[in-house]
Amino acid sequence: MNLAVESAIIGGQTVKKKLIIALVGGFLFLGALLGTFGMTGMAAAMPLVGGFTVSFDEMTGTGFKLYGSLADSAMKQNNPVAVNEIDKATITNLKISKSIPFLGINAVITAEKPVEITGLQQKATMVKGDASFNELTMAEKFVGDRDLSSPAVLAGAAAEHFTQTANSITIKNGVLDTVYLFQKTVTLGGMKVSFEPAK
Repeated sequence: MNLAVESAIIGGQTVKKKLIIALVGGFLFLGALLGTFGMTGMAAAMPLVGGFTVSFDEMTGTGFKLYGSLADSAMKQNNPVAVNEIDKATITNLKISKSIPFLGINAVITAEKPVEITGLQQKATMVKGDASFNELTMAEKFVGDRDLSSPAVLAGAAAEHFTQTANSITIKNGVLDTVYLFQKTVTLGGMKVSFEPAK
């Protein structure tokens, strides 16, 4: 595990308060991650909320559904998002990174072995990759009779207005900026948690 913190030395002395905040913050975050995943790398019903970047070499999944919605991030409410739901997924070379600006670091989770997930839900503000689908269906539903001035009504209408489903999906070279990530169960073989300097 790598923990990068800003050097805080003034006149040959370490600024203890700054160093302690950085260390305690880092270890609290690490403790939360390990508590979530357990020491075996298995987690159940794990939500991660706000400002994550997810990247991978390849994801294959079954039971795919995509629809629109609104979701809050740490700095902004009611972001337009694409909600991706997948019943079962396998991901190779998964990397999840989370910026921690007040510590000047990024927390990074990687897995050496293919990651197995059930009940995956992502709320993404951006999705990139090379995608292919099997039995793809796109559909619209009339929502023009609703009062869309309320964010709650607008989010519901966005979710129903347009849907895309497929029996299976494959995405290669995927990158997602997410504000919400949920897995009913996830197995992370060869999990590694590290802290890198923010860029």
